[in-house]
Amino acid sequence: MAFMRKAGEFTPQETLVFSYWMVILRLLKMGITWEAIMQLTEDEINMILGITLAEQQIQFEAQAVSRTKQSMM
Repeated sequence: MAFMRKAGEFTPQETLVFSYWMVILRLLKMGITWEAIMQLTEDEINMILGITLAEQQIQFEAQAVSRTKQSMM
């Protein structure tokens, strides 16, 4: 990610704006409407992102177990 490689070249404000829009884009990709996103509190956004990341972690772990079982056969 080019942004992160040159992180020292950005002001704190630019970094904050980048992070804000990355979160907005992630929520939109999840299917949450713009209107709903604008009504969410920071805590609600953190909860949504946390649950989503936990679900992804569970899926990754299940896939790893499945690959391990397949390689043992």
